[in-house]
Amino acid sequence: MKKFLIDTCFFLLLVTAGMAAVFFIANGKSDSYYVRFTTPKQHSLIIGTSRAAQGLQPDVLDAILYKNTSKHFFNYSFTITDSPFGPAYLESIEKKLDEKVKDGIFIVTVDPWSISTADTTQLREEKSFIGKTKWVNLNPNIPYLVQSYSEPYINIIRKWKSSNDMFLHKDGWLQIDVSMDSAAVLKRRENKTTDYRKNYLPVYKFSATRLNYLAKTIAFLQQHGKVYLVRLPVHTSMFTIEEELMPDFDDTIATVAAASQVPYLNFRKMDNPYQYVDGNHLYKASGKEVSAIVAGWIAGSK
Repeated sequence: MKKFLIDTCFFLLLVTAGMAAVFFIANGKSDSYYVRFTTPKQHSLIIGTSRAAQGLQPDVLDAILYKNTSKHFFNYSFTITDSPFGPAYLESIEKKLDEKVKDGIFIVTVDPWSISTADTTQLREEKSFIGKTKWVNLNPNIPYLVQSYSEPYINIIRKWKSSNDMFLHKDGWLQIDVSMDSAAVLKRRENKTTDYRKNYLPVYKFSATRLNYLAKTIAFLQQHGKVYLVRLPVHTSMFTIEEELMPDFDDTIATVAAASQVPYLNFRKMDNPYQYVDGNHLYKASGKEVSAIVAGWIAGSK
């Protein structure tokens, strides 16, 4: 019995050490979210869904707005499922922002999905990693990996030095590298718009609660600096679906912007020469271009 107990303890010790080693090598290839929860509190934030996570690049913004300073932007955007406006996302933003900051710049991106909710899943993000991750500045962030990492842990090792199409930078920008061959792009766009039309549009509805939390998020961020609202561009096929979901979206956001006294940049009112990975997300080259436009607009609004 004694030998059995010793062997069992030794085995458990090896397992624990192995798990700890895996947790320490988790990086920007492990998943699309983890790295954002391993960095310190931040000075200036990009807020929104995956459209912003892929579309706005902090290093481009830094080069224009924070040149020759020690200040930086951080992309704290996730997905329409996990980071629509609501109490869970606002609480996470409050934890990620350095409370001492008074001169931050906050780019709050908006789209109809971020102020809507599915009929049967009100405030669904409270049960996702956004709601469950209470420590957003730990490295390694073991609570996140234990509670919210959705893949087998062996994948952390497999992806560690692998070459794949996704990499989450330490500044929060999610880089996607896929074929931009016209046939591949068309196929992805068709799949994306079909998915949204079939699975999202029928069940999503405007949410007064989420609109209220957009205003609350703006008000919180205004205590720490200046807020700028942005509606990022999408392909016409996606915009058509959004018009069906919420035809008065731009008027609604313009009202919020006026009430909160914040500028609003609406890319729907501008030319749309951009490339998209799937009709919903900007390709990295176009994201760089759009990021520069946003930064120039902010510089001119100061």
